[in-house]
Amino acid sequence: MIRRVYSVRGFDCALCASKVEEHLNKKEGVVSARIDYAGERLYLVGEQDFLLEEIRAWIAEAEEDEIVVCPMAEESEEEEGIPWLLWIRIAYCVVVFFLCGFAFRDLYWVRFGLYVSALLVIAYDIAWKVGRNLLKRRNILDENLLMLVASVGALVLASVKYATEGSAIAFGNEIFIFEEHFEAVLVCLLYQVGELAQDYAVKKSRHAIERAVDSRPEDANLFTDEGIQKVSAKQLKVGDKVFVALGDKVPVDGIVYEGAAYGDASSLTGEALPISLEKGSHVYAGTIITDGEAKIEATSDYSSSASAKILDLVSSSLERKGKAERFITRFAKVYTPVVFLVAIVYAIVAGIMTSAWRESVFTGLEILVISCPCALVISVPLAYFAAIGLASRHGILIKGASFLDALYRTKTVASDKTGTLTKASFRVKESTLSDEDKRLLVSLEAGSSHPLALAIASSFGGVGQVKLKDFAVLPGFGVMAKYRDEEVAAGNKALLDRLGIKAPSVSGAVVHLAKRMRYCGYVLFEDEEKENAAKFVKSLQKRHISLLVLSGDSQENVDRFSHRLGIESSFGGLLPEDKLSRVEKEKEHGTLVYLGDGINDAPCLAQADIGVAMGGLGADMAVEEADVVLLQDDPMGVIQALRIASMARRTIVFNIAFALASKVAVLALAIAFKEKMPMEVAVFADTGVALLLTLNSLLLLCRRP
Repeated sequence: MIRRVYSVRGFDCALCASKVEEHLNKKEGVVSARIDYAGERLYLVGEQDFLLEEIRAWIAEAEEDEIVVCPMAEESEEEEGIPWLLWIRIAYCVVVFFLCGFAFRDLYWVRFGLYVSALLVIAYDIAWKVGRNLLKRRNILDENLLMLVASVGALVLASVKYATEGSAIAFGNEIFIFEEHFEAVLVCLLYQVGELAQDYAVKKSRHAIERAVDSRPEDANLFTDEGIQKVSAKQLKVGDKVFVALGDKVPVDGIVYEGAAYGDASSLTGEALPISLEKGSHVYAGTIITDGEAKIEATSDYSSSASAKILDLVSSSLERKGKAERFITRFAKVYTPVVFLVAIVYAIVAGIMTSAWRESVFTGLEILVISCPCALVISVPLAYFAAIGLASRHGILIKGASFLDALYRTKTVASDKTGTLTKASFRVKESTLSDEDKRLLVSLEAGSSHPLALAIASSFGGVGQVKLKDFAVLPGFGVMAKYRDEEVAAGNKALLDRLGIKAPSVSGAVVHLAKRMRYCGYVLFEDEEKENAAKFVKSLQKRHISLLVLSGDSQENVDRFSHRLGIESSFGGLLPEDKLSRVEKEKEHGTLVYLGDGINDAPCLAQADIGVAMGGLGADMAVEEADVVLLQDDPMGVIQALRIASMARRTIVFNIAFALASKVAVLALAIAFKEKMPMEVAVFADTGVALLLTLNSLLLLCRRP
């Protein structure tokens, strides 16, 4: 399979994008096609690589508006120009309203001609789209038809009123007159203004989200034979050496080879604490130098840096639609034709029952205007997009809108222990050794990279060492040597049993020491939990989410750790395949999140409903299999992800409820007041509500999880 992502621009609405998406999915060789209207992206998976011209031709078959398609690497960064022609058309209508309202009081046919010209000027593109769809016999019942029928219908009704009553004036005095022809033009005018504002808000929302997660600098100070030169960061390649001064952003991932500084990596990890950068330190692109300066050797190019990966993950995150978004897309396809039919039926039935045909038809036209589904099909996917952008700003990469829905439904979190809830480092909990024996133990363990040896060096390193000889490492048991020509040994109980030395049974991670074939004592260790591990457990309990610890460590150690943190369920001594079996079993009880940090966790990350990889972008296999990536080495990132999922769900539910409730309310007013309710109120129920809900979705970016 070949996967490609393209930039697409030019769609009038989300329904047009949905129509093209459906058309692309019918093409031979296309496995799946997905168009993200809010993000202006086309995600295409095919059995073969398609030519760009072929894709453009397919899109043109379903959409005659000019759609710009280009690979993501060639996407233009220039802002689209101001639609001057549309603004001129709007200004012309305003002038017509002024002239007809304040002049030509006794010249009805002049006013009528001006209103007709204004309607032609403001609605000719709408009429063109409707005519084109009728000729092509495709997507006939869309918002363009609804608006055109409403506007032309209102103009016809006003003309009928003038022909039968001798006046189309609804309100007038000596200074200003208002007549119903004005309302007919105002429907299309408000629709065009609303669409303009809505389109502007959506584009600004997308750019705001991308700017929020794109921390890459534009320039870099490159060391050359001629000295330091300022170049575009896009020109940097692996091995280049750059200078980063106070206040500058690190342009690419690299290694500090000279200098010392503190850096702010919060744009990548969400962690506010500064990080120390010294010789040998690895640093990510986008880190801001807050103190000092550093010289860095690039270990990646601009497009392969961590911040570029983050932006790519966020940009492609909506390839997987959320449940609500899929529902709204299907709903809109059925909803518009049904509403059109309802409006016609209402006009006919109400006209027959009341004989007030003019009022019935006018209300039917208002139903058409009210019922446009734009507010739903735009605000819902934009809410997903904003939530994913918010998560990325806090160091949480969510790979799809569908995973936000799954996170909201989480019932169980299964977690690895070592390196996930613990620091993968040990500390001394208890010791029965004398100072002399401690010096002997430190000497025996010196040079070993075993976690327990490192803990011994950290805890007892200050007591000094003694001279040993004839070292012998016994894998799985411990180490032996000679001290003053007598054997000494340090290791597990099995080693001492092997030597015939009686040692007490001590549960947990323990190292026993013997010298001169006599038992000296032991050191007991405990795996040190991460700072936020206990807070993580309590937060899950508050949310009524079960926590399950799955570990390869001994059951005794796992039980002791779980008791210390208040974890109710834990399983130790598990091989990777045992963990996988347990994950499969727990999934039967509801949506399961698996939290892991290493390659050995990859099978469980893939099998879980939501796999969460912790610790950044370093463990490629874990990141590849995970659905969520935590850039911080902190389990509280899971809690933040759950909060963001809840915030997104509340926003989406509010948007759907508000859109439907406002339409129902205005619809009830239209039926109750009939002609007395201005049609511009119906327009607000469409484009006005869509604009408000678009802004509401964008507000997610401003919230704190």
